[in-house]
Amino acid sequence: MKFFRPLCVASAVLSLASWGFAAPATKPAVDYAGNLAKVPAADPAPTAAPTIAPAVAGQHPRLLFTAADIETLKKQTETDPVLKRAAGDLLTWAKRMKPVTEVHPMIIRDDTAALSTSTGSWAGLSYAYALSKDPKIKDAIVSILQMMIAEPYWADGAELDSNMGAGNNMFMVGLLFDVVHDDLDPELREKIAANMLVHVRRMYYLGHKQGALLANKYWQQDTQNNHRWHRDAGMSACLLSIFDVKGIDAGFMMQEHKKEMDLLMKWWPADGDCHEGAGYQTFGFMYLAAAASMCDRVMGTDYLKHPGFSNSWAQQIYYAAPGRNSDMSFGDDMNGDGVFGNLEGGFFIGPKITRDKNVQAALTRRLQTKVKRKDGRPDNYPWSLLAFYDPTLEGGDYKALPTYKLFEDLGAASMRDTWEDNGVCLTFKCGPYGGYKLSEYRKAMTQGDDKLHYINVAHDDPDANSFALGMDGALMFHPGLYSFRKITEQQNAVTIDGKGQINEGNDFMQPVENVDMRTLSYLTGWKPGEKGRAIVEGEASPAYKGLKHFRRTAVFMPGEYILMLDDILGDAARQIAWRGTVEKGQFDKPETGHCHAYTKSGKQLDFQMLANKDFDGAIDFMYLDGRFGGALMQQFQFSLNSESVKFACLMDPWKKKPEMTLKEVGDTVTLTVKADGIDDVWTWKPAKDGETPSQLTCTRAGAELITLEEKDKATRPAN
Repeated sequence: MKFFRPLCVASAVLSLASWGFAAPATKPAVDYAGNLAKVPAADPAPTAAPTIAPAVAGQHPRLLFTAADIETLKKQTETDPVLKRAAGDLLTWAKRMKPVTEVHPMIIRDDTAALSTSTGSWAGLSYAYALSKDPKIKDAIVSILQMMIAEPYWADGAELDSNMGAGNNMFMVGLLFDVVHDDLDPELREKIAANMLVHVRRMYYLGHKQGALLANKYWQQDTQNNHRWHRDAGMSACLLSIFDVKGIDAGFMMQEHKKEMDLLMKWWPADGDCHEGAGYQTFGFMYLAAAASMCDRVMGTDYLKHPGFSNSWAQQIYYAAPGRNSDMSFGDDMNGDGVFGNLEGGFFIGPKITRDKNVQAALTRRLQTKVKRKDGRPDNYPWSLLAFYDPTLEGGDYKALPTYKLFEDLGAASMRDTWEDNGVCLTFKCGPYGGYKLSEYRKAMTQGDDKLHYINVAHDDPDANSFALGMDGALMFHPGLYSFRKITEQQNAVTIDGKGQINEGNDFMQPVENVDMRTLSYLTGWKPGEKGRAIVEGEASPAYKGLKHFRRTAVFMPGEYILMLDDILGDAARQIAWRGTVEKGQFDKPETGHCHAYTKSGKQLDFQMLANKDFDGAIDFMYLDGRFGGALMQQFQFSLNSESVKFACLMDPWKKKPEMTLKEVGDTVTLTVKADGIDDVWTWKPAKDGETPSQLTCTRAGAELITLEEKDKATRPAN
């Protein structure tokens, strides 16, 4: 076996200027007349306009709830602690609301303001009024509606009346109009409804039909874009609440909106996960769930039968960092502590559909943990719980959930030893940019053979065959931040000749032109075993230049140790560098490959790095640039100049003090791992081709513990 030669620790700190940050460009003036000229005076006659479901025809409210639903909810808020607190927090706030008299409010000028105010708080007034019938709350709602119809634009910017903020405002207006519909003066009701239709049509023609001038047409190019879901929730709320109001002719808009929703459902993965990470899944999912719920209730569709709604919770739970109010996620996720808000409430729709009490228990635990603020502000339960939380799912046990999960569409896996705060979690990713379903959509949408259809993978990272490790409140091998410099060297992966994976280096990731990205990186093996053991494996060589083979195998032996095995083959001698980003790092015994990572909070992860060839070891600085704050980290770098290498990394998160040896005979590597009660022998044989799993067998005292065989192929979504 081969150990590493330690090199010096770098002392220079990169300046922000070296990362290419530039001042934001001046915003161009909006051509209002030019934009509105793109909206025709009238719509074509519909050919297949949906109708209102008989059960709610002529009734209001009907979007997220009916009058009967509210009566049931009132009873539930008296006995269920979650709903009682959510309703109490909402009503306490709502009763302090005063009529709004603002002119040209921030919500029409800024996406973030619309997200936080229109959706985050004002939309909740719909439930507050339905539950209380407080005339002061009604007055506040009417004042908001009057403010909005007095404004010529609901999104005053380059994407005139068609940006994400416009969708948030439409969502809020639709819910509020629906709940006070029957209490409005008929003349005012018709005036508000007519104005809502104006904005529905602008969203359609300027947004979905891409008529807006000077706008970056990014969200219309694929169906999984969460900004698109914000807009479609707004379309649903407005259209479905005004469709049968006197004087409203929205048949064509209803027809086109149903086509839009049908398209979203067709190309949404069955896992219900998000290729941009758990943070961006949160940012979009509630809007899709709300849009589908409203359509099912009012149009009689069955969108909620899509398996994505049943399964979407899993990415949130399995990427939750142990002992932290954060994720350990990939892509543009800051992986920092956060508070459980309205958007996360949408994930309760999963157990509501499946009747899975254990999932409900896991989400409830996440709610109760994350809702606690660290800034001294009140811990409020979000209003969205009133829409998605089901109090009849009692008696579940979050500990009963399996401790590992394969995400087929993402090409990713998550493994942990326990669901408690002191647990250890390992995540692994080797999937295509955008995931499988989006790549399938790209292929289906391509016209001709010269250029593949553009899809938006801006928030993805060049992270094939990357991993992250969290334990007991700390991120030991850091999963990364929301970076404006998409480079593989920031990931816990490898670089070749100092370079990373295809298309790296952009501020936002771009799809690889004229290449089916499903062929660049993919999982090859997946083997869950007894006692929570699991093996996952990926192939990423096509994602690099200069590699013939890059197989990484992660072995999770809960309570004992973790193995990370790399089998790398180049097309010639290359500078191969194994990289692992940590808060702090130290070499202990280079002569035996021993090192450790540690944090300011006192957490420490010991590990041992061996290889079949001599290699160098260094600890360098690594600046993780983040959109919402960067972090100066350190990085273990193990490298050599060679055509091939096999690395073996033994991690010790459970303080068992294991020791590893490595021996290679022919193409077979034998690893021994010894500690108290552990005497394991691993036989590691290379994969015979780019698709077949490696052969990996572990024996203890002559008995097999877990194996990865050629038959243990990781499943991928069917085309």
